[in-house]
Amino acid sequence: MTARLLLIRHAQASFGTDDYDRLSERGLRQAELLAQWLAAQPQLEFAHVVAGAQKRHAQTLHALQLAAAAVDRPLPAHSIDADWNEFDHESLLRGYASIALDDPDLPSLRDGLEPARVQALIGRAFAAWDQGRLDEHMPETLQTFRDRVRRAHDRAEARAAGGTTLVVSSGGVIARCAQALLALDEATTIRHNLSLANSGIVEFVRNDSEWQLQHWSHLPHLQDEQHRALHSWY
Repeated sequence: MTARLLLIRHAQASFGTDDYDRLSERGLRQAELLAQWLAAQPQLEFAHVVAGAQKRHAQTLHALQLAAAAVDRPLPAHSIDADWNEFDHESLLRGYASIALDDPDLPSLRDGLEPARVQALIGRAFAAWDQGRLDEHMPETLQTFRDRVRRAHDRAEARAAGGTTLVVSSGGVIARCAQALLALDEATTIRHNLSLANSGIVEFVRNDSEWQLQHWSHLPHLQDEQHRALHSWY
């Protein structure tokens, strides 16, 4: 039997506000459209559903549950697994700010940078974390983060042996799954992380013994002209 992992990055959260861990208005709409698209795919039958323990994961999953129930295809009872939680991005940026006082993008981050500059800034912070320069500022080292993602993935992979497993998580976690499955180096993993759009679909399929990447940051629900403006990466 083909094993399949369908990993969903949560819809847009509230970056730059006092509560990042909730969907923005745009994120709520992204989640609704994603949910409607998934519910309209008769070939997608989920044997297992799991989500991280963060609010943005729960809100995104709730939209999927409502849409599935509306077409009489309810999702299986889901489980919560905190190993699917994102790394602490606020500690990452604070730690990076403490060692990169001359980074020109840091002072204007909360004033609204264009996505490309935000992505570049986060990429520089990731590189510092990978070098061990932020460990005293972070609740976990990068290797600890990799290890817990691996545990989460291994559990989901075991479930996927019995059919498609649906996971709602975050971009950093999903990128680490790709790193483990595809043997990506750190620089490539960071690029994958930063390229994963909000509400994007990542699909891995295993035939025989090898996992293959079928889709990365797939956004079929935002492809038409009407909804293209809803694309976001942070």
